[in-house]
Amino acid sequence: MVEIITVSSKGQVVIPKEVRDVMGIERQDKFILVHDKDSILLKRIKEVDFKKKIKKLLDQTAKEFKKHGITKKDIQQEIAAVRRKSA
Repeated sequence: MVEIITVSSKGQVVIPKEVRDVMGIERQDKFILVHDKDSILLKRIKEVDFKKKIKKLLDQTAKEFKKHGITKKDIQQEIAAVRRKSA
């Protein structure tokens, strides 16, 4: 299905009703927006699933940091270094 939509003066777009109906999109559904150059991708997420996935990602990251000896202080120093370069 291809639809042409228009961005409002507030920067909003409306997902056409037919698309919402076919996909079962309901009020207050959550989406992740990914953009690259001239493309935008919306991926519907369930908040509970999203929280579980974020927790899993954070747990995996913490495990890898520990495995490689990366400390909280190391991360803070890297953030400070990047901020200094950006300023």
